[in-house]
Amino acid sequence: MKAKTEKIVACMLRDAASDEVQTVQTGHRIKLAEFWGIKEGDKVLEVGCGQGDTTAVLAYHVGKTGSVYAVDIASPDYGAPFTLAQSTYYLLQSELGSRIEFKLETDILRGDLAFEDQAFDVAVISHASWYFSSRAELLEMLQVVKKWAKRICFAEWNPQITDPRQESHLLAVLVQAQYEAFKSETESNVRTFITPDDVVKMAQSQGWQVTREADIWTPEMQDAGWEASFVVNHIAEEIAKQEALPAKFKELLLTQTNLIQVDTVLPMSSYCCVIEG
Repeated sequence: MKAKTEKIVACMLRDAASDEVQTVQTGHRIKLAEFWGIKEGDKVLEVGCGQGDTTAVLAYHVGKTGSVYAVDIASPDYGAPFTLAQSTYYLLQSELGSRIEFKLETDILRGDLAFEDQAFDVAVISHASWYFSSRAELLEMLQVVKKWAKRICFAEWNPQITDPRQESHLLAVLVQAQYEAFKSETESNVRTFITPDDVVKMAQSQGWQVTREADIWTPEMQDAGWEASFVVNHIAEEIAKQEALPAKFKELLLTQTNLIQVDTVLPMSSYCCVIEG
């Protein structure tokens, strides 16, 4: 897998400081794509593509005869250390670029896109479900893309931890989800806390089947440290911005934050599934 990872990473925008980060992130997404069974010639719709971390991996796996249509609601100037515009432009100039079409600042649920039924082999929602404003909104997205694709490939962090060092990642997510519940506008990474059980129930409610499930863990993933540090460093600011929060609730958020260990944190695993039917 090392050679595959290096080839994909070479197509992505990075600097000396982010090279190792990108290598780890790409390696994890290769595991996801292999589990999902993304193959040569597949036509893929990706929802919530961000800077293209998963897009590049999907483009590699679909080969020269496949394609990836990557969509994100965010504006081109969103994101760090590189914006979506910078990252996606760089990827389009690479050898994988001819297989990709990006649509940024595009809201599928608002009707910005329309496709024929079963226009895609696969719809991918990878580590993007927590960006939705509600569970109802995620279900609506699943309903829309299921018409367009033969199957949905899904991945999100799994809160069912197996190592005590993952607790801080989970706590950081839960703290964010709690104060985000009171916001009407946000750019947070965690806007709605959705569990694997929620996703399975959504699929079942539509008469679909979850045909494959797995937990994929990459201990080197940096996301846990990023989320833990963000909460620890910004919790006071977040609380100050929301004066209407009850005092006791603010105390609860601070108490939970005090339990977060930034230095020893490990990431949660990724819950992955395939939805068909």
